[in-house]
Amino acid sequence: MRSRWFHVPRLHLPSMGAARAGGLGDASALSMTAGMGSKGTSWLAIFYDLVVAAAIARLGEALAGSLAQGEGLFGVAQVAGYFVPFWLAWTGFTFFEGRFTVDDFVQRTVVFLQMVALVAMGATVPSAIRDPGPPRAFAFATAAALGLVALMHLRARWQVERARDYSGYWGGVYGVSATLWGVSAAVPFPWAYLLWGVGSVAILGSPLSARSRTLVDELPFDLAYLAKRYGLLVLFVLGSGLVPLFQLREGAVLGGLGPALLGLAAVAAVWWIYFDDVAGSTIRQNRGAWIIWLYGHVPLTFGVLVLMVAIETTFVLDLTATCTATQSWLLTGGFALTLASVGVVDAVTERRQAELSDRARVISRLVASASTLLVGALASSMTVGVVVGATTAIGVGLVLFDMAMAPFDAVMDREATGLAEIARRRQRGEDEARPRRDLSEAVRRGIPSERRQDLYFFFIEGSWSRLLGALVVVYVLVNFLFAGLYLLEPESIGIAPQDFVDAFSFSVQTMSTIGYGKLSPETNYGHLMVAIEAAVGLLGVAVATGLIFAKVSLPRSGAIFSNNVVVTKMDGVPTLVFRCGNARGNEVVEATMRVAALVDSVSKEGHHLRRIVDLPLVRDRSPVFTLSWTIMHTLDETSPLAGVDWSRPGDHLITVIATMLGHDATYGTTTHARHLYYPEDIVVGHHFVDVISQLDDGRLMIDYTRFHDVEPDIADDEGATG
Repeated sequence: MRSRWFHVPRLHLPSMGAARAGGLGDASALSMTAGMGSKGTSWLAIFYDLVVAAAIARLGEALAGSLAQGEGLFGVAQVAGYFVPFWLAWTGFTFFEGRFTVDDFVQRTVVFLQMVALVAMGATVPSAIRDPGPPRAFAFATAAALGLVALMHLRARWQVERARDYSGYWGGVYGVSATLWGVSAAVPFPWAYLLWGVGSVAILGSPLSARSRTLVDELPFDLAYLAKRYGLLVLFVLGSGLVPLFQLREGAVLGGLGPALLGLAAVAAVWWIYFDDVAGSTIRQNRGAWIIWLYGHVPLTFGVLVLMVAIETTFVLDLTATCTATQSWLLTGGFALTLASVGVVDAVTERRQAELSDRARVISRLVASASTLLVGALASSMTVGVVVGATTAIGVGLVLFDMAMAPFDAVMDREATGLAEIARRRQRGEDEARPRRDLSEAVRRGIPSERRQDLYFFFIEGSWSRLLGALVVVYVLVNFLFAGLYLLEPESIGIAPQDFVDAFSFSVQTMSTIGYGKLSPETNYGHLMVAIEAAVGLLGVAVATGLIFAKVSLPRSGAIFSNNVVVTKMDGVPTLVFRCGNARGNEVVEATMRVAALVDSVSKEGHHLRRIVDLPLVRDRSPVFTLSWTIMHTLDETSPLAGVDWSRPGDHLITVIATMLGHDATYGTTTHARHLYYPEDIVVGHHFVDVISQLDDGRLMIDYTRFHDVEPDIADDEGATG
């Protein structure tokens, strides 16, 4: 039994599989206990994160005050500089918690002391930003917060022999940084800020050193635990800015509800993108990928903070009022920074379950970030409602794109039932009703990103509505983009009044090469944009034409298979029979038919296997397939299905797969068709009705209204069929 006053920290290492995969785990749910080689998040760590989020919220208040005084971009940059030491102190404790398990009186006391230091940092940061001269109180508080991280590592170095090199290295790094911050309190301006920068860079640059990389190879990080902690920080920072949304102005409930709903929608979009994308991915195994993932969270978290400050400041405004430059850039800049940071993190992560390659989501984040910045550049001619609505619409668009590229949940296998278990249930008579699905609808889990669908395959394989809808959306968005670019220099379009509608109309005319003669470029900038848009339009038309032509010319088989397979007698021999018809009636030359069965089997060693066996046919080719083709497999002693009990075919037979291949004379190319038959499609003791007859003028007629009909066999002298 360990003492609660003082005990030896335990070194935590993830399982080797998790360390190699770099898995971030399922961050959609918070796990309080360790599992699968990953450490659980303690209640103390969650409390610590709440304190840090509250301190960072004070930094957001300082940013709002700085902007209110007209500081502009300089104020944002200044607050960004003050954000870095908060993040460094929090990251130091988070990595220590992920590396060691210790929860005695000494550790809790040190953690609470660091919370006090962080609270002091948050309390002194507004005056540090507002008052001239070196802010000594903030420097002392930061030195204490960083020094306590060094103290934790020095204790671990003393007590944990295996982690002596690791704790000695990081204890020294944080100790040097804390010393520089402490000395800066006694150094005059501007040398104090120089020491701040050196102290911060000492920590930020340490993961890049050869020594740090060697230590990581020796003692891998628990990336799943780190993902949970970084996700919690993002979540708490998001939550810290929601309070103003509930403070509706008296007498203006409806007026205040509009901004509140738009703000909540923007926050929900950020939450969705992060926790379905970043937190739902795994870090690639490339060397240094985790460092980019780590550094990417610095601007990401700060972007979320700026976005929450923007929502707080725009909440008190009238949606119909003109948006000022400060308000627009705060909102669009924070959102764009968040999206760009997510794109950077996406570049080194791999989505666990997606239809499209990971490159598509990276590009979508960067394009959305650039589009948001364009909205900010045009905001001077927009109202608050339009700016907030456009920004929110970009976030919602990314959410819809995320749903399109990852329509299935990565954890669906937890509820899946293995085929072996299904077979055992059938043998016990416990088969449960399940919807029948084609093999092409199978969910493919864990496909490498480079082997996933590209956009060409995505559109050719998909429906016409998917392709046409995507083309319409891209067409409108590209014209919106160029309309905004034209309005960056209002004089670039002549004659017509300069508003967004005119710019959009001019973009449509330019891209479509219409040119009615009233709208034309007037400046060098306008001519440049026209040249770029004309090139984009030509390339876009070529791509759209190629996709549509490829989809139109894609051969589709006219083959139709009977709904059922019958087991009947042919010349006194039990036979498996189904039929295939050519619904178009055109010539399919040298058609071949292949039939296979997927059956359950058990090896001599007792291993359960699912085998695909070929079923020899009475006739497996047809020189000209124009009308109907009856396919027969003899169920004699040489048949792979000789042991099937046809009263309960599902005990051994999973499915029958029929494939037709031939040369379509109309398309001038190969055509194919496939059909699956399940045990419940097998009808014993029946035969197909005759559907081919001859008209009075000598022509043959095939009656597809009875193509699927079957009739009972007439019992022979033995009283049995099949």
